[in-house]
Amino acid sequence: MSTIFLCDDDAGVSGALSFLLRQYGFEVRAYSSGPELLAALDALLPPVRGVFLLDVRMEPMSGPQVHEQLLQRGLRQRNPVIFLTGHGDIPMAVAAMARGALNFVEKPYTDDSLIAILRDALALEAQWQAAAKRSQFLQSLVESLTPQQRRVAVLVAAGDLNKVIAAKLNVSERMVEVHRAKVFEKLGVDSAAALATTVADIRACGLELSPPEAA
Repeated sequence: MSTIFLCDDDAGVSGALSFLLRQYGFEVRAYSSGPELLAALDALLPPVRGVFLLDVRMEPMSGPQVHEQLLQRGLRQRNPVIFLTGHGDIPMAVAAMARGALNFVEKPYTDDSLIAILRDALALEAQWQAAAKRSQFLQSLVESLTPQQRRVAVLVAAGDLNKVIAAKLNVSERMVEVHRAKVFEKLGVDSAAALATTVADIRACGLELSPPEAA
């Protein structure tokens, strides 16, 4: 289940906000400082599920400084970050959004507006986590292929016939057939069209299929 990780060094604000969010059915973990939050995260097993709700002005670490630490922990495109800001903090919040934060909520805010933003953020977090899991799965498939199998996969996906692939790789047509069968088995496909779809998915995730150079 996804969690709202709330970080605010004002105990009164943190307590009231935690109570409000729980009234709306959110699971909330509240922290009084950035170091406390980061220490708690480091004790959790990945992947961390949830959304971060950070006050901009905190001691000893500001909200943007905590955000930078979250980015260093690889939580970009996995866990949305939302800032709670005063009017004078908006430039800082906008700068944080340029670094990947999802949104900011200016104080004073209405309960409805905050709840709507958090619900949207949790929906996005579910999408990001699913995409990250898919990317990891595809990466494992790529790593299961030998360099020659990866070359064959790329050429088969491009529509090349076995004899054309054999000529390009300077191997026998029979060897291409063997590699092709292994590629289909490892990637869980049963046709060149299905392989092309998987190769497209791999590339869409920013993964590299082709080896650096041919043998």
